[in-house]
Amino acid sequence: MTQSTTESSQLTDFSQSSEFLPEPPPPRESISGKSALGVGAASIVAAAAGIVILFVTSHALSPKDNAEFLSFWAALFFVCGVLGGVQAETTRAVGSARKLPPTPAAGAGGRARVLLSGLIVGASGALVVVALSPVLARYVFPRDSATVLLALAVTAVLFSCHATLAGALQGMDKWSLFAGQVSLEALLRLAAIAAAAALSMPLIGIELACLLALVAWIVIALRFPDGRVALRARADVPLGKLLQNTVHALLSAASSAALIVAFPILLKLTTSQSEYALSAPILLAISLTRAPIMVPLQAFQGVALAEVVRNPQQGWKALQKPLLALLGIGAVGSVAAYFIGPWLMLFFGPGYGVDAWTLAALTFAAALMAILTLLGTVVIGLGRHRAYSGGWLTATAVAVGLLLLPASVEIRSILSLSFGPLAGILVHATALARIVNAPGEDAAGTRTR
Repeated sequence: MTQSTTESSQLTDFSQSSEFLPEPPPPRESISGKSALGVGAASIVAAAAGIVILFVTSHALSPKDNAEFLSFWAALFFVCGVLGGVQAETTRAVGSARKLPPTPAAGAGGRARVLLSGLIVGASGALVVVALSPVLARYVFPRDSATVLLALAVTAVLFSCHATLAGALQGMDKWSLFAGQVSLEALLRLAAIAAAAALSMPLIGIELACLLALVAWIVIALRFPDGRVALRARADVPLGKLLQNTVHALLSAASSAALIVAFPILLKLTTSQSEYALSAPILLAISLTRAPIMVPLQAFQGVALAEVVRNPQQGWKALQKPLLALLGIGAVGSVAAYFIGPWLMLFFGPGYGVDAWTLAALTFAAALMAILTLLGTVVIGLGRHRAYSGGWLTATAVAVGLLLLPASVEIRSILSLSFGPLAGILVHATALARIVNAPGEDAAGTRTR
């Protein structure tokens, strides 16, 4: 049985569509103007929702329970962060496929359904969670282990579909609908957690409330025709190649997620239990210093990736100014964090005091993480999946190594979150320099002579 026949049997309702006939490509929605404003507004909503959630849980839970919640929060977003690799590769694959000429064989020429690939990846992720459950239950989630791990497995499947839809919308330049999906996910999560806290639900109730956000992609697909079209999108390569590319993206996303959202778990695994129970202030500080930079950047990643895919020769050059801007934001933000950060931390409660220099250092470390993220977006947009993986894996290895040093939680966190990203930046920058200077190749890696 051929690959196209297999896919058709699994998605029969799609196989009868008119895409087997030659059609002009769908209209492209400009990334500038209202679309960019929409993505920017969605990123602000997501960042604000995350900060409000941290405020709510810091008051609804004791510091000890809040430290446990932050571990679950980290694990939840680690799963989502890893599956962000699905979104990145789907954006690239759908965007590249749109440059291919539409032919009657488009449905039978080996171009994979991105939704099928996303489902395979999501189901595989759920199996990994189940396989690791004995270890996770013992060392990370000793409380309500079965419920928490089931929630993470469900998250793997549903969020993979969420990431597939988001990536397809980006690849199709449906920026307004993508912005709506980002906003809806964040608001659903905030509403559910706020309701759970208002009802004085225990820790597990607040943790499970996070899962309501996983229905955002279903709402978008049911409500909007473009959402359903995006779920039917095809990649530019067969299923096997798409999965292979996605594996590279997942490895990189796993490394980035470990540093960006799952850092509390890394810290928990490298810290004594008694010391970790007192670490809620530093964990909250890490989240708060990152959110103003990382959440908007992650929303704009898709815009940057689509631009590089569309114009690989010049797209990466357009990101040089944003890189310098991130350095400036990091410097200014560090000064601001030094002077007003300690006061803002106490707004979350009297037990959340953090030194000014720690907040300043963590803020600049967040800027370095943002630079690494943006450079990685350029690298994968140019089709350099191995260099993309190499940069993030190097960053993670250095960060974990520094967490093993015999020092305080604050010192280890700052060193890990600063020098880990710097190592990854070096790898990505080296890869980009080779692309630019390689004789006989353009920026996209295509032979020119």
